[in-house]
Amino acid sequence: MKIQIVANVDRSQTRVAILEDGQLAELLYDRAEEERVVGNIYLAQVSDVVPGLDAAFVDCGIEKNAFLHVSDAVADDEYNGRPGRAHRRPAISNLLKAGQKIMVQVTKGPLASKGARATRQIALPGRYLVLMSQGGTRVGVSKRIASEGERTRLRKMAARIRPEGFGIIVRTQAEGADRKDLESDVRFLTKLWRSIENKAQQSKAPALLHEDLSLVFEVVRDVLSPEVDEFIVDDKATYDRVLNLLDSVAPQLRHCVKLHKKEQPVFDYLDIEQEISKALRRKVWLPHGGFISVDQTEALTAVDVNTGKFTGTGSLEETVLRTNIEAAEELGRQLRLRGIGGIIVIDFIDMDNAKHRRQVSAVLREAFAHDRMRTRIMHITRLGLVEMTRKRTEANLAQKLQATCPCCNGSGKILSAESVAMEAIRHLRVADIAEDAVLVTADPIVCLALVGPHGSAVEELERELGLQIFVRGTTDIHPEEFEIAPKSPSELRKELRLPRAGHMQTIQAEDLLAVPHAGLLAMVDGYIIEAAEASGETTTPLQVRLTEVGNSYVRATLAHDKSSSRNNGA
Repeated sequence: MKIQIVANVDRSQTRVAILEDGQLAELLYDRAEEERVVGNIYLAQVSDVVPGLDAAFVDCGIEKNAFLHVSDAVADDEYNGRPGRAHRRPAISNLLKAGQKIMVQVTKGPLASKGARATRQIALPGRYLVLMSQGGTRVGVSKRIASEGERTRLRKMAARIRPEGFGIIVRTQAEGADRKDLESDVRFLTKLWRSIENKAQQSKAPALLHEDLSLVFEVVRDVLSPEVDEFIVDDKATYDRVLNLLDSVAPQLRHCVKLHKKEQPVFDYLDIEQEISKALRRKVWLPHGGFISVDQTEALTAVDVNTGKFTGTGSLEETVLRTNIEAAEELGRQLRLRGIGGIIVIDFIDMDNAKHRRQVSAVLREAFAHDRMRTRIMHITRLGLVEMTRKRTEANLAQKLQATCPCCNGSGKILSAESVAMEAIRHLRVADIAEDAVLVTADPIVCLALVGPHGSAVEELERELGLQIFVRGTTDIHPEEFEIAPKSPSELRKELRLPRAGHMQTIQAEDLLAVPHAGLLAMVDGYIIEAAEASGETTTPLQVRLTEVGNSYVRATLAHDKSSSRNNGA
């Protein structure tokens, strides 16, 4: 597999893309206006202890107080992480008190209305090792190192160089490393820990004690390895700093770092921008015409697999199997690329054949084999459902790049124009209106629904209520809202300046209302004009003659002069 890392460095943001065989597999963002807190170490003050949640909230000096669960509040790991020992864990009120000052590390960034998550079990990552400040005598080795012989070698080596009172986890990058490499990491990390301790003694809570590396250098530490073919950087200053860092930690990797010198931006040159746009879409097409739909909610992410346009060439079972396998392969990339974490439910197409279910399950697990985030995948049911979890540390791609729609507030749907019009009519029927006329202001399409075909609905409503109703459209109002203002008829006619019958009116292309099979419908100065015999798809200005002018609706005919004849092909 060819692996490329591409860094786009700008004053306002830094983006790092990871490509596998030319396909965008992961995208990381660091924006100047957003504070990166994951991995940072703080001297915090306990704001509140909540026994009912078995947790505390601590003030780290960031926007919202961080959440500290009792499992993360135990400095000693005697009680933490042992199945069946939860009853031995002390109560949060026995561990922390309001106002107490403690050192914490942020493990998960703030998300929506939730604050960050913190722990007292501080871990300092180096290139080859992670130093655990409360790790006791623990020595662990990354599960991604497949060779049992290599795992044993690294474990023995790490045990010999482990500092007293610290635990050590050997990272995947340490595969093939010698004792000198590991010792260098230990010296650097223990020195860093002592400086953090000294700063904590001299600081007043809340205070930042240690800030994790910036995005590009975090990628150098955590991702760059001999398996990477290219590390492309488009900023000369960052390029030089990366080379200087590699001189100290991994000089053998200098050769893969390259400076992008072409005029075309690096993300455009490698078609990454186009892939980012696709990653924000709900539907993802599969190679043979099937597709997956990704729906994110606050509680979980639901993925639906469909055959789509794929009809196959053999039996239905083969078609379903091929679609499910393609979906499983693509999901490994899509969830990583979109940064989706938490609970994920995948609805594969039903498979009666147990062998096929095992086959799809194996493909799905293999698809996440290279995922840097911890995943847990459950077995596939006869209904084709798979439950899985993926570690979430920060906002996903959609949350970073998209804002909540001001019309639907994130639901993806708004009330139809007909529903809003009916609500306006109900308000008119129950309102106590002292005047003889009302002005109803709404979205143009709502106005169309309110006045009805050829203005008949609003005329009938006027007769029913004994009111003169003036309907006016505006794009400055929310599509689900309307305004009703009682006024005298003379006041409204003077304010609205109704045109007269026989008046010539120019209709611009931007005035047209897109209503299928309805002839020409336009909105000029807020009132609706209909010219039934004219085309509603013209792109050039039209002249119409107003034939009948009502309070809310104007009928017109096409002016048959030479210019309009040419414009309409008459």
